[in-house]
Amino acid sequence: MVETITPVVHGGSRSRWGISLALHALGAAVAAAIVGSLLAGAGALLGAPWGAPGAVLVVAAAALYVARELGAPVPVPQLRRQVPDWWRTFFPPHVAAFLYGLGLGPGFLTYLGHGTVVVVSVAAFASGRPLLGAAVLAPFGLARGLGPVIAFGVRSPSDAAALVERLDRSASRARWRVANALALSVVLVATILEVRTIDAPSEVGALAAAALALAFGAAAIAKLARGASWRRTLGSYGLRPGATRLAGFGVPAVEICIAALVLAGLGSSAGLLSIVALVAFSVAIVLGRVRAGRRLECGCFGGSATRDYRLLLARNLALAAVAFVAWRAGEDAPLVHSLGEPAGADLFPVALVVLGLALAAWVGAVAFAGVGRRRGD
Repeated sequence: MVETITPVVHGGSRSRWGISLALHALGAAVAAAIVGSLLAGAGALLGAPWGAPGAVLVVAAAALYVARELGAPVPVPQLRRQVPDWWRTFFPPHVAAFLYGLGLGPGFLTYLGHGTVVVVSVAAFASGRPLLGAAVLAPFGLARGLGPVIAFGVRSPSDAAALVERLDRSASRARWRVANALALSVVLVATILEVRTIDAPSEVGALAAAALALAFGAAAIAKLARGASWRRTLGSYGLRPGATRLAGFGVPAVEICIAALVLAGLGSSAGLLSIVALVAFSVAIVLGRVRAGRRLECGCFGGSATRDYRLLLARNLALAAVAFVAWRAGEDAPLVHSLGEPAGADLFPVALVVLGLALAAWVGAVAFAGVGRRRGD
């Protein structure tokens, strides 16, 4: 990416390169702020902020990725894709620089070498405050957007290639891991100290309900997206055709209902429904064990991997424990009672979301136009 935003690309004009650099940084910061605002908004829908439990969630994420920097095999969520290369040849340099900033800003859409932004994203999500979410993610996008500033001295394509090679070599150096580990350790310690000073009542029930919404919502989407695999999994349990069709539709429907109840502010009811559903799922696993043997297809997230039936039952038991906490410690406070027109501090994140939708629509339109023109050529 650095080699696409250099003075060479702009005919050696440092002023034109400076404008592209500024637009690139602006696009990255805006995109990151929008993602932070959306994450915090999603957290608010799920009942955030959660007080001490939310802080513990951030502590757990920070500890996990400190361990990764020290060598533990912890994955970083990322798409591992490059932004479209044809943008730089189809669009003018300034427009392409801004679009590349939009694509790189969130981080998760491309490549991430470290988990620091994951921890910051978890903090934004747990805050439940869109303005704060935008504020904590925007600096990450800005830092990524200002990356091409190191290309200031590039005067030829060979200089650009040499710079990229140096960056590739430095990315694997231990000092970057140490720097990220130290930064995450600061977050870890600061959050632990904050947990000790929280006086608000525990929000464990709300956090448990949020976990149920995420788990069952993701499971339902995966089943619907991989319908054929989900139906094959049901067939492996020895169900009759009628029961297979009913379960094929009914299980994702129940999972969607659980997530919807949490989003509607009915966390306690979602916990109770989850317990009932998990009991039914566990009975199906036991029947599958009798009919098909010890190893059964999971199908939890639309996959077809086989698992020992005892592992599946243990997973259901763990989810049932979370559901019990949501049922007994959660509340049924309908969200519709608290909805209103955005005002004050809410106006900025709302404006960011509107801006993000408008940018997404514009990028989509120009991208489709570009694809059509390329095919016409």
